[in-house]
Amino acid sequence: MTGTPDLSLPPRVRFPGLSSAAFEHPADRAALEALRRTPGLDRLLKFLSDMGAEKIVKIMYTGDSVRVSPRQCSRVYNDLREACAILDVPEPECFIMQQPMPNAFAFGMQRHTIVLTTGLIDLLDDSERLEVIGHELGHIKAEHMLYRTMAIVLAEVIKFATAGLTIPGAILSTSLLYSLYYWFRKSELTADRAGLLTVQDPNIAISGLLKLSGGCNKLADDLDVDEFTKQADLYEDMDESVLTLYYKLVMVSTQTHPFPAVRAKEIRTWSDTDAYKRLLRGDYPRNSTGAGFRTCKACGLAVANVTFRYCPECGSTIGSDGV
Repeated sequence: MTGTPDLSLPPRVRFPGLSSAAFEHPADRAALEALRRTPGLDRLLKFLSDMGAEKIVKIMYTGDSVRVSPRQCSRVYNDLREACAILDVPEPECFIMQQPMPNAFAFGMQRHTIVLTTGLIDLLDDSERLEVIGHELGHIKAEHMLYRTMAIVLAEVIKFATAGLTIPGAILSTSLLYSLYYWFRKSELTADRAGLLTVQDPNIAISGLLKLSGGCNKLADDLDVDEFTKQADLYEDMDESVLTLYYKLVMVSTQTHPFPAVRAKEIRTWSDTDAYKRLLRGDYPRNSTGAGFRTCKACGLAVANVTFRYCPECGSTIGSDGV
């Protein structure tokens, strides 16, 4: 298994003042801009902010999962602290959920929370687990949380609501959901880069994806990340016909994540760029100057992304003057 870390390597680089612009994938930004032009988005944001869906989810995890702390699952807590220090992200809450399916996700607009399943912790080694935590912190750092929380809630609402909608209403709802899913997949590419910045070894980042795709502990020493990365080339080579492209579109239209082999190739490609190497040398965009920040009048958050029309914490509309 080539994802095992080299213990002789120096400590991981930290990125004080890191701006999400340093690792934002261009497809993420383009998809988010397209999403904002989707009809009905303004009203939906206000609805989700008012309904308190985040509080309901938080109550559930507090009562039905294990909250990570210095005295509870301390190894996972230490990973969280290290990843937060590397990416310069305020420490979110973290829960471990009893679930055999390996998974991890972040949610919340007012208070960010990361959830890891027991299946994920059992499957991954320590370095791979750290990368996953860095990936989820990348969503928080890149101010994805408002739209990600909205996508999760909307998907559940539309499952039950579309049957009672008129045809135009159903079309608009489905169009908005597809736009959210499309951006959701592109946002994963940004978070993958944050995960790579956390562990600073592309083999570790890719080996975690390999295990999540089809690995297991009994085969951990017989997995090859380079062979897995090559699968993305095979996948791209299948684009020889319109019918194949249509099949691919249908397959991913309601997925929240790109196919793992494609993500692996994206990680490998970015790790070979000068931009990534400059980051490791300490040459990266910083938030320390505060230039371009707008302050949300509702919750007081300093919003770094100048393209955001809504506060990523509370969903309130913000203008150029922060109003």
